[in-house]
Amino acid sequence: MIPERLLPHAVVVIEPTVTTDAYGNIVRDYDNPAARTETQAWLQQTTHALVISDGRAAQSQEWLMVTNHTVISGFDRIEWDTKRFDIDGPPRPVHTPAGGHHYELTLRLVEG
Repeated sequence: MIPERLLPHAVVVIEPTVTTDAYGNIVRDYDNPAARTETQAWLQQTTHALVISDGRAAQSQEWLMVTNHTVISGFDRIEWDTKRFDIDGPPRPVHTPAGGHHYELTLRLVEG
């Protein structure tokens, strides 16, 4: 595990409420979450790009999140400061010869 002093960012993990719509599709509701859990992490922006398509300019940002928190799904969202992120893929465990060490997540900025 990473010592808490090396995880300076307080983030909130948002677990969505899951329902099924009239067509049998799974719908995730982040506005009325099933749970909001605060945990410590370290976040760093890894890429920043200006994407122009269909005459519109949009910023694209990817971030790396490192945490000891073990209960995060690829469908959860992360809030930090004034930013909200989607998780891009499942969390990846990182191991050392002594065993499990921490988890890394790739985040995409949704708003902020």
